[in-house]
Amino acid sequence: MKSLLLKSTLLILLALVSSIIILITSDEGIGIRAVSDLLFMIGLAMVLIGATLHVVQTGFFDGIVYSFKRYFKNSTKHQMIEEDKSELSYQLNYDNPITYPLLLAGAFWTFVTIIISIVIVSS
Repeated sequence: MKSLLLKSTLLILLALVSSIIILITSDEGIGIRAVSDLLFMIGLAMVLIGATLHVVQTGFFDGIVYSFKRYFKNSTKHQMIEEDKSELSYQLNYDNPITYPLLLAGAFWTFVTIIISIVIVSS
């Protein structure tokens, strides 16, 4: 739990620093709206990457990968039937330690920038 919080905090700070550096080097300049827009895009990218890693990590595509491996490994129908009789494990052991920190940091920036946008629009 402690490392999850630490990694999430580091990703949050990295996103903030990188967005400020990108805005300094761009022609748009630094403003609350520009920072909010860029942080929203970074946060959304973090959520998408984290969600993709989570889907792969939970084994959603294990059956598909197993079927393709089995199909390309065996050329005849008889071999495939024989292999079905034997119990084969097709589960991938994939665990990425950055999945949940990416989801948390991305969700944080997405939520914060939505609140900032609502405040900007309402004022």
